[in-house]
Amino acid sequence: MSVLESSISEVKKEENKLLAIISLVLLSFALGTSEFIVIGVLTDIAEGFNITEVKAGGLVSMFALSYSVCTPFSAAFAGKFNRFNFIIFASIIFIILNFLCSLASNYIFLLIIRMLIAVISGALISVSISFTPYVSSKEKRPMAVAWIYSGFSIASIFGVPIGTSISYYFGWRASFIFICVFSAVMLILMFITLPKNTPSHKVKIFGQFILFRDTRFLLSTFTILFGAASSYVLYTYLKPIFLNYIHIPNKYISVALLVFGVTVLFSNLLSGKLAEHNGIYRLRYVFMMQFLCMIVLPFALLNAVSSSIVILIIGFLMYLMNSPVQLNILDFTEKEYPSCLTLASSNNSFSFNFGIALGSFVGSSIFDNFGIRWVGFGGAVLSVLAFICIVNLYKTNNNV
Repeated sequence: MSVLESSISEVKKEENKLLAIISLVLLSFALGTSEFIVIGVLTDIAEGFNITEVKAGGLVSMFALSYSVCTPFSAAFAGKFNRFNFIIFASIIFIILNFLCSLASNYIFLLIIRMLIAVISGALISVSISFTPYVSSKEKRPMAVAWIYSGFSIASIFGVPIGTSISYYFGWRASFIFICVFSAVMLILMFITLPKNTPSHKVKIFGQFILFRDTRFLLSTFTILFGAASSYVLYTYLKPIFLNYIHIPNKYISVALLVFGVTVLFSNLLSGKLAEHNGIYRLRYVFMMQFLCMIVLPFALLNAVSSSIVILIIGFLMYLMNSPVQLNILDFTEKEYPSCLTLASSNNSFSFNFGIALGSFVGSSIFDNFGIRWVGFGGAVLSVLAFICIVNLYKTNNNV
């Protein structure tokens, strides 16, 4: 093979890897839109089923709880199969379940289907992250992981506001049809671009759970859990806050969610850069700032401008922890537990969703008993717990 032919071959390989990463970003966008869409249409679902917004908020907390509890098991189960076959088959099930959401005749049926979507979503994102060693170089992996997770942020920017707008004009059921159509396009691209035969390790499902005996894995889990919980105390009830405190008209809520989503996207992308520059150490400052924002939030809500600024800062901080913590896990897992890579890849997903469930519960409890204005105090306590975990993770990593 000539030098020119070799160069062309390398360029084609890099192009194929880039397309594969794009397909995984689109997958996380579909998963993120499906997960977060309820936040944008919470009021519409409550009105449609004639239930309170607090009860409708159960769709958020139960989705997150199902996701977090089941993802370690579904990821370990997925680790027994060919990655390509599993991600294609699971994506088809994901599309079918979202279509069933559009047909839901009552709250309980919708809740059950949403819980099933949570189970399949956890497995899908875990397998997608486990593809990264085969579609990116070691040097480019932090940004590859950051971009895959950024699909969730992009869902906040475009997917959720689009779904909210569709709900406003055509009803909330049409939002789930939008997810189905987009996911079908994403499925075709994954089928074309993802590597079909990647190395796998034969290991028993429960044999992978040896990871939970590693202190670094546990501290990583609780860092993400408490960090996410702190943000979701606020994020679960973002729409009512926009309506009742910032006084944004209902027809412009999708625009407000779009602006918030832009800050969240920057959060995810900066997360990749943070992972390249001693991210585990620097995250302590992120949680300090998150604590301060949550403490001042109840008072900032007295003014539309100050509340907007604080909410945008919280959005910017929201995902900074993702890549540093997840890559730290992947690094020691590849060296010490290579057969547990798929389960390790699921850590961010299940711990973040445990955090969503906890944050939604704390937020709804404060909302129900004291009013939505005071949810920030709950977020402040949770950010302190995240700070304690990240400081101890850094010490454990460095044997301090």
